[in-house]
Amino acid sequence: MDEFEKEIRSILDEKFIEKAKNLKKSGHIFNPIFYLFFTRLVEASGIFNNIVLPNELELEELFKTRKDFLQIDYETISELLRRVWLYERNRGIEFEFEKTSEDMLFLIYRLGKIQSEIDRAILKHAEWSKEKLIDLYFTLLRVLIEIEDEINRRIRCEA
Repeated sequence: MDEFEKEIRSILDEKFIEKAKNLKKSGHIFNPIFYLFFTRLVEASGIFNNIVLPNELELEELFKTRKDFLQIDYETISELLRRVWLYERNRGIEFEFEKTSEDMLFLIYRLGKIQSEIDRAILKHAEWSKEKLIDLYFTLLRVLIEIEDEINRRIRCEA
């Protein structure tokens, strides 16, 4: 598990973490670490509840489904930003989150690549039993919680 954990931490590089911290500091509604956490929690739940069998084919199909939804999310977020911009222009008042939209767009763009890298790490370290796969996912979820906690500590230290 140590090698898997190290690999996951290397995927979430310092630039990604810094941009995530900037969003959080600004009070932005989007949290990329939570997004990663939630999508992987859904996958773990599928395995845990026997919806997805612990084999490579089923896991790859699960990843493909998530990628399809991520593409839909990209389109929805783009449309949301366009509508927010129009709404702001009509009101003459800017939403606070718009000030960090560059960070948000960077993070959203990177999420597809990061998710693919996490997929590869999972497949590389997977052992094809339900218990072992769940342990791997729980390690991933723990690492994401620790990274989120690290971001929160950095923000407090800067305040």
